[in-house]
Amino acid sequence: RAVERSKLDRKTNVELVETMWEQFCNLGIYESNVIDTTTYSIQETVSAVQEKIASRAALLS
Repeated sequence: RAVERSKLDRKTNVELVETMWEQFCNLGIYESNVIDTTTYSIQETVSAVQEKIASRAALLS
């Protein structure tokens, strides 16, 4: 999804996605807070985040 955004050209989008991937590929102790939204629609992503917040399952201490 991020690569297809129209605000920037495709090459810039790819570079940004690669940079974000490097920054987020190893979250260590925070890995359990990750929600894999690869196959989710926008609404499914929103629902998953809302559920995580409501359950207080991803609080950082």
